[in-house]
Amino acid sequence: MSFEEKIDTNLYSRQIGTFGFDMMGKLQKLNVLIIGMKSTGIEIAKNLALMGVESIKIFDNDVVQSRDLGVNYFVRASSVGKESIASACLHNLKDLNRNVDIKVINNVNEELVVGNDVVVCCDQNVEVLKNLNRICRANSLGKRIGFIACDTFGMIGSVFVDFGDNFISFDPTGTELKTGIIESITNDKEGLVTLITDGVIDFQTGDYVRFTEIEGMTELNNKEPVQIKVNSKNSFLIGDLSHYTPHTSGGLVTEVRYPKRIEFRSYEDCVLNPSTTGCLYTIDYSLVNRAEQLHWITMGYKHGSGDPKSTLTNAQMMNSNAKSCGVESVDEELFKSFLSQVNFKVPPLASFIGGIVAHEVIKFTGKYHPINQWLYVDFSLPKEMLSGDFSGRGFDERYFDQVSLWGSDLQNKLQNSKIFIVGAGALGCEFLKNFALLGCGSQQEGLLTITDNDRIEVSNISRQFLFRTRHVGLSKSSVACESALEINPSIKVKPLEIRVGEETEDIFDEHFWSSLNVVVNALDNIQARQYVDGRCVWYEKPLVESGTLGTLGNVQVVVPHMTQSYSESQDPPETSIPLCTLKHFPYQVEHTIEWARDVFEGLFTQIPLDIKKIRQNDEVNSSNIDVGVTEIPYERLELISKLLNCTPKNAKEQLLRISSELYNLHFVNNIQQLLNSFPKDHVLSDGQKFWSPPKRPPTPLTFDLSDKIVQLFILSTTKIFASMMNLDLDVVESDILSLRGLPLPEFQPRVLKLSQDKLNVEVQSDTSADSNPLLNEITNSNRTLNAVEFEKDDESNYHIEFIWSASVLRCRNYAIKECNKMKAKLISGKIIPAIATTTAMIGGLVTIEFLKALCYRSLKISHFRNAFACLATPIWLQSEPLPPIPTKDKDYDPVTCGPVRALPPNFTVWNKLIVLIPNGTVKQLIDWIRSKFNIEVIILSAGNLCIYNSFLPQHRNERLNAVITELVERLGKKKIGVRCSHLVIDASCTDSDDVDVVIPTIKFQFR
Repeated sequence: MSFEEKIDTNLYSRQIGTFGFDMMGKLQKLNVLIIGMKSTGIEIAKNLALMGVESIKIFDNDVVQSRDLGVNYFVRASSVGKESIASACLHNLKDLNRNVDIKVINNVNEELVVGNDVVVCCDQNVEVLKNLNRICRANSLGKRIGFIACDTFGMIGSVFVDFGDNFISFDPTGTELKTGIIESITNDKEGLVTLITDGVIDFQTGDYVRFTEIEGMTELNNKEPVQIKVNSKNSFLIGDLSHYTPHTSGGLVTEVRYPKRIEFRSYEDCVLNPSTTGCLYTIDYSLVNRAEQLHWITMGYKHGSGDPKSTLTNAQMMNSNAKSCGVESVDEELFKSFLSQVNFKVPPLASFIGGIVAHEVIKFTGKYHPINQWLYVDFSLPKEMLSGDFSGRGFDERYFDQVSLWGSDLQNKLQNSKIFIVGAGALGCEFLKNFALLGCGSQQEGLLTITDNDRIEVSNISRQFLFRTRHVGLSKSSVACESALEINPSIKVKPLEIRVGEETEDIFDEHFWSSLNVVVNALDNIQARQYVDGRCVWYEKPLVESGTLGTLGNVQVVVPHMTQSYSESQDPPETSIPLCTLKHFPYQVEHTIEWARDVFEGLFTQIPLDIKKIRQNDEVNSSNIDVGVTEIPYERLELISKLLNCTPKNAKEQLLRISSELYNLHFVNNIQQLLNSFPKDHVLSDGQKFWSPPKRPPTPLTFDLSDKIVQLFILSTTKIFASMMNLDLDVVESDILSLRGLPLPEFQPRVLKLSQDKLNVEVQSDTSADSNPLLNEITNSNRTLNAVEFEKDDESNYHIEFIWSASVLRCRNYAIKECNKMKAKLISGKIIPAIATTTAMIGGLVTIEFLKALCYRSLKISHFRNAFACLATPIWLQSEPLPPIPTKDKDYDPVTCGPVRALPPNFTVWNKLIVLIPNGTVKQLIDWIRSKFNIEVIILSAGNLCIYNSFLPQHRNERLNAVITELVERLGKKKIGVRCSHLVIDASCTDSDDVDVVIPTIKFQFR
């Protein structure tokens, strides 16, 4: 059995989508030792357990204290004063993933260290760090062991990485190799390669590439990789090509990625010489030299006795002796801030650092680029948020650290806050965990509401850490809340299984939204994000938005009247594959997978719907055949007839025959038809070759039953058809091999027409055959077929086997590089790559911005931070959010094709016009707008209802005196909710010069 077959692809599918099988195999052989389990340590262990390393050994002999309950979510109150931290969290840690061997150790020595691949030290003293680092670098076995150290001091943290003198990163970026289709190559001294822009991934100067399939300039094919210099977005230079044969057509270019050698230095060497580049990594460019300052302050503290005077003296002395990264003087204000936080641990920083460190551990496999070598962060909260009593008196002792850090006022806000988490997936679990540790919603006025209408699946378990295998099939939000209550029994949580959207506004009504303090999104689609964003803008509630994609993550904070909304700064829409590319001219494996998905829908989902349509047409109108029915091709009706004529007795034989005929249709006859109409030497009327890039001329396949992929296609097709008939057929290889010699329909040429744009091909249907007998047969049959909905995560249903085998066969038709089954599953199932480490890191950043959002009225925009992160390379960037976009006058607006005025000037999405008119009429609202802005109202609309149009005499005569609420109820055919006090109304207006005027949305308060 190969290592790919040993990996649980259902459990780790999203992770494999990020790492690939090769790294997963290495990851599952990784043995890790974690020293220090108070806060960051448990986060690192959790992430590594979820990802499925081979073993984790944990060491922390400190006895559990009450304050540990506020940072370690796997220790319980029953362990306080009785057990070591490591022992107390072992059971819950092991429960995350029973495939991982997790043990508690009672002491650390060289023999123990060398039994591991990576050693992680959390919050350890400097002598322990230096000693363990020496063992990792030089031990009795001569084994290279990765070493990582991390510290958290309140909201300040650091990470140190040392993977030895000669570490090789085989894939520093972890991204897919860039590819492109060549349009032209010049014969110049500086040869210019121009790519077809469709589907191109941007190359960068310094990249190495290899060429294949070039016609004419064949000297470049499979030549040693060459380094490129980018000329434009879709072209690059590759050196002297003046002596090469002229390029005539085609060619592919593929990036070649070389391993990177990285030389790490020991912890001891990096104390006074922290960077060979002269500076440390900065995540926030508004904090110049912050990392360097933190290095000397941290080193001063760790090398001193802990008292302020000696710490400052040490920091100043070490800075003076610095071999690199020295600063002019140690910042004493920052020093004071550091000392005020040094003894405290809080959840958001543990989450952030824990995600980063766990990901650094898995980089020891050779994938991605490790941190080089220090990372410092300072997320200290603004002084405006720090107030009240800092002693911790009056609070549960579990909150001691956070109250000591930021004071009683913020803690009271946290415990009395009403928070809405939208989504209980991976991010939702992280947010709920952090909020539970912080005590959010634990007092009388507080409440944590979380909604998610999904059920737990096996694939969720590897990153949505509040769920276990025993929870599969249960409600995400309910189980998440139950798990959060185990972390902190005092919080008040309300799980809902309701989708947030227009259809549930009677539940998530104005009373609900108005009661909230902060909204936190944990959604996975743009449409839902935009809806929640719109609600937050309307009700003026702060929103913390975030997302992850593999090793990438981002955070956006949306603050009323201060920042842009999410919808003002959204990502560009996803690109789609043109239909002609999908059906006839694929050139990437993604095209073949989407084609297979389309065939799946046509065969297994649409055929039962076609049967229903035919029979409904007969019931409604037996004399006239509906147009939709006549559009069903004759060949499809034949297939439906064959399926309906299958009986349990002959089903296996018949379905195997049908599956073989479908193979012959898709991979033989249809390809022959395309080549018959457009031979490989076909030339268009303008002299261009028809089969020029990106088109790839196909080749028909043979019906080779010895081929395992051909067998899989026939097997999966047969099994899915059988499931449509509620049959469980036992199909073995000998059944498939018995099809040898089966007579298959021969190719019958048809006419293919090329559209005027020369991109689309239309198949002329067979109109000679009479469909009526088949339609009558289908109508009169008493058999039915069940529609099959594509399900990617059920290994027994053969859906992915069908998609993969069909994709591979089509790749062979078009000479496209094939993919493995997992990639076919990821693409066809639209699976978003996801891993625990990114989720934990983003969870920490979101929690930090959430704390600020609770206090936004006393803060400035400069206090907030949006963030982007890539754990692979690695990159962290924080920046101040952008202000909301003002609506301005325009001399020319492309929508109205004329000038537009904005009233009031520079209003934003956060502004609204509040109009209070109990039982107000249309005329009263129009008069209010006229008197406010001296403009005329042309149209009034409430949602998708037009309640007044001045161009319509009927509206002027009948609606001006109508009560607006009654008019909306009549037009919308729905009563306004009893808890609703306002309507949202938009007005289209003009001024006295007939210039269009835009005004803010109106909040029409009718009670």
